[in-house]
Amino acid sequence: MLVSSRWLSEWVNSGFSDAEIANRMTMAGLEVGKITPVEICDDKIVVGKVQEAATHPENENLKICMVDVGTADSIQVVCGAPNVSVGSCYPVALVDSEIDGKKIQTQEIHGFQSNGMLCSAKEAGFEEDTGTLMVLDNAATAGAPLVDYLQLKDNIFDIELTPNRADCISVAGVAREVSILTNTPITTPEIREIPAGSNAELQIRVESMEDCPRYVGRIIQNIRPDATTPDWMKERLRRSGLRSLHPVVDVTNYVMIELGQPMHAFDLDTIESSCIVVRYSKTGETMTTLDGENLSLVEGTQVIADESKPIGLAGVMGGAFSGIRSKTTNIFLEAAFFTPRAARFSVSNYEFRTEASHRFERGVDPYLQVQAMERATELILEISDGVAGKLQNVVDKRYLPQKRHCEVRYQRIARVLGVEIPKIEVESILKSVNKDVVANDVGWSVLPHSYRFDLEAEHDQIEEIARIYGYDLIPSSVRLGRGQPKKAREYKVDLKDIRNTLHHAGYFEAITYSFVDPNLQKKFVPSIQGKPLSNPIAENLSVMRTSLWPGLFHAFLANYRRRKKQICLYEIGRVFYPEEEKNMLGGIAFGQLAPEQWGIQERSIDFFDMKAHLTNIFELTGSSDAFEFSNELVDGLHPGRSACIQFSGVRVGVVGQLHPDMLQDEGVDGDVYVFQISVDDIVTRKNIQYKEISRYPSITRDLSFLLDSDILMANVSKSIRESAGNFLEKLILFDMYSGTGIDSNKKSVAYRLTFRLNSRTLTDNEIDVKISDVITRLNSEFNAELRK
Repeated sequence: MLVSSRWLSEWVNSGFSDAEIANRMTMAGLEVGKITPVEICDDKIVVGKVQEAATHPENENLKICMVDVGTADSIQVVCGAPNVSVGSCYPVALVDSEIDGKKIQTQEIHGFQSNGMLCSAKEAGFEEDTGTLMVLDNAATAGAPLVDYLQLKDNIFDIELTPNRADCISVAGVAREVSILTNTPITTPEIREIPAGSNAELQIRVESMEDCPRYVGRIIQNIRPDATTPDWMKERLRRSGLRSLHPVVDVTNYVMIELGQPMHAFDLDTIESSCIVVRYSKTGETMTTLDGENLSLVEGTQVIADESKPIGLAGVMGGAFSGIRSKTTNIFLEAAFFTPRAARFSVSNYEFRTEASHRFERGVDPYLQVQAMERATELILEISDGVAGKLQNVVDKRYLPQKRHCEVRYQRIARVLGVEIPKIEVESILKSVNKDVVANDVGWSVLPHSYRFDLEAEHDQIEEIARIYGYDLIPSSVRLGRGQPKKAREYKVDLKDIRNTLHHAGYFEAITYSFVDPNLQKKFVPSIQGKPLSNPIAENLSVMRTSLWPGLFHAFLANYRRRKKQICLYEIGRVFYPEEEKNMLGGIAFGQLAPEQWGIQERSIDFFDMKAHLTNIFELTGSSDAFEFSNELVDGLHPGRSACIQFSGVRVGVVGQLHPDMLQDEGVDGDVYVFQISVDDIVTRKNIQYKEISRYPSITRDLSFLLDSDILMANVSKSIRESAGNFLEKLILFDMYSGTGIDSNKKSVAYRLTFRLNSRTLTDNEIDVKISDVITRLNSEFNAELRK
């Protein structure tokens, strides 16, 4: 929301500086993102009125102009702009004025002396660049500095409003806040009732009263097609982020910015059967909007129509057929209360927002429409003349939002805020934000204003008290209570332990959106369709995630593009399948295994590093042997470099290398590894049982085998454990080799087996039997050849 400081000061002149006002609003929850000065031009750029304009005798593209600049004699200016005309006013840069750092000097142009320069908007210091002169009102005073004439000594507040403060999307709303925060009276412009100059009216039929309980309309006839928007209004609209289009359209925008009530004007001569119908759209209906968008209307959309067709999307945008044109002389003006539900339905279905829909979605004061109509009528008649017809007010009070009294208990305020605010100050705050406040035995009974959609219950009022009293005046305090020891849950793995394990491995925790880019998600999980959002905050965040990988990959890219050499991220969060939600742990790893140093040889993270990180997590459960990794082709991962994770034979997760095509599309050079596993399957801890350390010596044997290169070592290790029996205390795979001296289809592996019992010393014969069983088992199952 952009608000001009000058415009705001006409409503509430607090005497505070703009910086102080911005600080007070920010501290009260209306964050002022920045204060931007309005463009300031040189004081020697003045209003000039062209009295004569003769074509140059040798160059027909130049005009020799005599310009009144408020001095005794007019000055001569040579101008090449195509829109210069006698009787019109333009900015004039006098001699010695500066434009873009260059001084304007008297100079001779094609034999004629030019004592200044007629300016375009850009040359006068504005952003607009139309390529023609900036036209000012003909009634402008010649010689007046442009800074004074357009009141350019101004600042613009950029206020970042939260969705619940729809009452502040207007100058009037912000003025109310400043009035409360600075304890300054507010001065509202006088809005008088405009008497009807004719009996002209349209039949208004509202068929969707539940979504449009009030519709106000008025015909205005015989407006001047040659009328222009006055400079003061153009400037206020410009400083509010809107451009001037047509006097009637500008007035409707001006009233919307000033009072907060969106309005729309129809060309009366395009409305068939002299009837306006507010209804829901029917199957098969179409409409072209003012911006040229051809819409196939979704059944149930609230529209404005005549007897034959829709002519506007209610609360969003008018139709091209009935829009205001340069030759329009008769208009029908509307101001309505459309419910937030209806506006959101239209916005979500047609995927575009306007200044009007922005306000209707959040809630417009349902009692503001008549006031806005009178204000707009007065301005249109003032600018464009015309004759106003009867004001028509169609209302069904059954569907209008009704405010109700609520109780605010004084003792409750102290309990919630932790500070005792004097009663007189609480009552003053309540009166400043509510329509009616009545004291009672426990506190007050309050009735909020109709424009405060966010005030419903006692807690809302207490929040207002804290906000206006000042959050910075509420002391921080620690509430002491009776401590209770936390119950130890040995059968559960604490998520804190999982996080610490990953932190020790070099991972950082990421928190990403639960909604993701549908195109990116499809690359990772093409088989599952994510739930679409009805009202996404952005087109690339429009579906609920079915995997943690899209969010983590997006975070990875943000770090990669900042030239990070090691990127290890993890996230614990929910994923949303069509039929259920699951809590998952996901991770992504790239780059160097360890920071560059002399003590560790530099190498990149690989699949086995990620497998080791997961194994460390599994060991927290006390059942790490129950987790197995097996080859599996996983969507989005490199074929042959991905695996599924099973726990006691049940699939609980996946791990592997991202597909090279995906990385190539994003310009990533290097291998990226990811994992994802169900949290529920790694938080159950096996009951811990302790045993004494054996007093007897261990016996160690090393075995080396030659195996086919495609055999999984997990299967080999499993067979060794089963054949070695209870004697085996520890099994380590300490060497693996393939290359020179080994068949290309083979690999050499070496295991270290450690045997021990708690009850006695094992004999060599017992160990030899077990070793023989291991060799026989491996030879039988894997055709393993013992190396000597």
